[in-house]
Amino acid sequence: MRILTQSDDQLILEEKPWFWALCFVFMTLSCAAWVIDALSKGNLLMTGAAVASALGCLTLTAFAVERVWLILDRRAGTVELRRRNWRGFRSETFPLSDLDPDGVLLQSNDDMWRNALQFSSREKPVPLTGYYQTGTSTRRCAETARKWLGQVA
Repeated sequence: MRILTQSDDQLILEEKPWFWALCFVFMTLSCAAWVIDALSKGNLLMTGAAVASALGCLTLTAFAVERVWLILDRRAGTVELRRRNWRGFRSETFPLSDLDPDGVLLQSNDDMWRNALQFSSREKPVPLTGYYQTGTSTRRCAETARKWLGQVA
C-alpha cells in the first residue's frame, strides 16, 4: 500500500498487488505450457486437465487480484473505497463523519498486516484488501491516515 496524494483536503492511498498478479500470470503461463506439452504428446486426458488448470488460474486472477484506492476527502466529506479487477470497477462511498474516532485499523495475522476501516454504521470493519502483507508500508499508511484524520498515531 502506498500514498498517492496527501494534502490538507485529500488523502489517497493505493494498493497495487503486483506480487499476486505476477504469481498468477506465472501459474497461468505454466499451465499453458502444460497444455502445449500435452497436446504435442496427443494425450487428451492430460490436455483437458491442463486446460482446466489454466482456466482455474485465470479465474483466481479475476477474483483475487484487485487494485484498491482509499480516498479520504474533507471537502466532499466522504470516504470512498474504489476497487478494480478483471470483473470491473466498484465504488463504495461513506460519510467521513461515519468513520469512528479510531476508524483506521491495523488488522494482524501473525507478522502480517492489512488496513481496515471501522464505521459507526457497520458492526464489522471494512478491510481494504482481502489479504495480509508483510513490511512497513501497511503500517505507515495507517499511521498517515490517522494523522490526516487528526488522530494520534
